[in-house]
Amino acid sequence: MLCSISGKRQRRWKSCINNSEFEGGNSMKKIIAMVLCLVLVFSLAGCGNNDQSSDTHDANYEEGYTAGYEVGYNDGKQQMAENKKYFAQFSGSFTASVEQLLPDYFALPGKTIAVVHFFQDKPFLLRFQEDMTGKLVEGTVYVFEFKTFEVELPADEENPDISDYMYSIDVTNYRVAEDSELGLDSIMPTVEIISK
Repeated sequence: MLCSISGKRQRRWKSCINNSEFEGGNSMKKIIAMVLCLVLVFSLAGCGNNDQSSDTHDANYEEGYTAGYEVGYNDGKQQMAENKKYFAQFSGSFTASVEQLLPDYFALPGKTIAVVHFFQDKPFLLRFQEDMTGKLVEGTVYVFEFKTFEVELPADEENPDISDYMYSIDVTNYRVAEDSELGLDSIMPTVEIISK
């Protein structure tokens, strides 16, 4: 039957179909445009909510950051107060026996190193800025004066001993010890603990 339709009718039929397709296409385009508008409206509304929550989040973040900064700052101040450095300041003079004078090749030329010890104590080295050969006599007890010096103490040291800091001792003068400065009456350096 379709084959028997005349050419005029075919043209009219095609134009009807084309017009209905075109009109249907317009309505479809309208529907798609409306859907896109709704999507855009909802997305903008969502962005607005995100902006508000973002502002709230920023305020909470700043408040938390400030509080954390203050806590950290106070903790740091407290730790600095707790972590004070302690120094021992040695001054005065001490009585020590000279056990041995070491040859020049143990020291720099023109200087002397002596092995000395306090009464009934361990030996330690004492350095002199000049050649003391012939001036100091092995086996003799001397009173040594030295420049005041300061050393930082380890956290666990409570009773610093000058012999532990022998490389800081700079002898300025010496003399033979008197009987009242020997044995238990030996002169010991003054030690002062300083915190900084």
